[in-house]
Amino acid sequence: MTRYESSMALARAAIREQGEDQSPDTRPVDAWHTLSLLLAGGGDGRIRPDPATGRNRYGTRMAPAPYEIAFASTTASNVSAEGFLAADSQLKRLFGADTARSVGIDDWFASIRTDIAQTFGCGDADVILAASGTDVELLAICLTSVLSIRPLTSILIAPEETGSGVPRAAAGRHFSDATALGSTVTAGATLEGFSPERIEVRTIAIRNEFGQPRSECDIDADVIAAVEQELKRGRDVLVHVLDTSKTGLSGVSRKAARHVSSLAPGRVRVLVDACQFRCSSAALPQDLADGFWVAVTGSKFLAGPPFAGALLLPPPLAAELASATDFPAGLSCYTALHDWPASRRMTAKLAFGSHFNLGLGLRWVAALAQMDSAQAIDDRLQFEIRAAFTDLVRARIGDLHNAFIHSDDEGEHIATRAIVPLTITNKAGAFGSLAEVQKLHLALREDACGPICHVGQAVNLGDRTILRIAASALDINRVSKRLAAGQSWSMALEPIAANLDILFDKWAAISNRVRGV
Repeated sequence: MTRYESSMALARAAIREQGEDQSPDTRPVDAWHTLSLLLAGGGDGRIRPDPATGRNRYGTRMAPAPYEIAFASTTASNVSAEGFLAADSQLKRLFGADTARSVGIDDWFASIRTDIAQTFGCGDADVILAASGTDVELLAICLTSVLSIRPLTSILIAPEETGSGVPRAAAGRHFSDATALGSTVTAGATLEGFSPERIEVRTIAIRNEFGQPRSECDIDADVIAAVEQELKRGRDVLVHVLDTSKTGLSGVSRKAARHVSSLAPGRVRVLVDACQFRCSSAALPQDLADGFWVAVTGSKFLAGPPFAGALLLPPPLAAELASATDFPAGLSCYTALHDWPASRRMTAKLAFGSHFNLGLGLRWVAALAQMDSAQAIDDRLQFEIRAAFTDLVRARIGDLHNAFIHSDDEGEHIATRAIVPLTITNKAGAFGSLAEVQKLHLALREDACGPICHVGQAVNLGDRTILRIAASALDINRVSKRLAAGQSWSMALEPIAANLDILFDKWAAISNRVRGV
């Protein structure tokens, strides 16, 4: 049985097993499990659920978990009840259980791409789906390669604060030993269709060796100098703009990005990494208007299930790609036919690795369940809610003996991005090691000492290691809805405050139990 046939069989089994109009709490267990498996399909080993626990490597589930405390949207989230029901509804629509709204595969994926473009405020953009942010990176370098006849240089900003596989993907190399479409590959090997020496990767740091943030001027100067040097070497360049890092920082100003793209139009291209999606509503439409490519995911701020990526292309670039045909053959291991708009897939000489990626489509449906509400909230109110969330976290940090906000991490970006980085110390009062902090992180995800609590994974910053507490679109939407219903700010924030109390009470209870912290 092919992957296509297996997906169809699982989907139809899910529809047969579940009743109409059932909430996740009342749906038969078998149907819940089947839909969860479909949501985890079309992704690599990072989201493959453990048979014993039902959890992936991030510790999250592809089913609603309303009794778990979730402040880990910088890393990964459980699928929300709203997202799960949306995926359930679309599954019925796709495979005919909802005959009044039934739709074909082509139209279904087209509607997902349209919804992504429109709800990000980028209605005229071309959208190509990808299984993760790292897959988007690989897709971007492949597109760059077919538009260029010269050697290429990828200029990455702080890859240690984006994703561990990004440097390999940016070099046109396999970043893992298996792809989201199930192909077995060799991690680190160059994709078929690339010569190993064609692509080089240069990195620009956003922090110094002590973990302190570098100034915007210094980062911009380094990027401009790097681009000028690569152009003199006769190379074309893909410059990355890091809109939001794992810790809430940004790297390369939009002004500098516009400058370098003007140095050699057609030879210098800009990719905005907006995978955290914590920017203003006007930022991404402006990026596309400036001719930049934009990478987004539905699995960070939007709190959709992990592994839902997309590359947004401005119309002029989409037109330029219309004549591009010879994509690196190795890309076929990562991309499905219906990930692409019909106009692009017809011209690309590419043996797609699958007819469609059902799991990817369902994960985007789940993420988009938060999008409309999030985009309807104006930027000022969004900022006020994010700042209020940050204040709630700050008010509780003092009760912890082993965590604090380091002075190097202070700044307006904490409230703007709603990412609060906590530096962890051990029993001796020194900075906790990565291993020590990871033990604390895992202990929070266990069900001892209280409910399972999710926070952002550990990140090394110089000689210290942090954990991150972040608000998601789900949090912002719910506070906004309560305010609109007439509740006071205190009442609207109370559910978040209560969950933070549970998190910090558990944190305090287990700190002495975890060796070293």
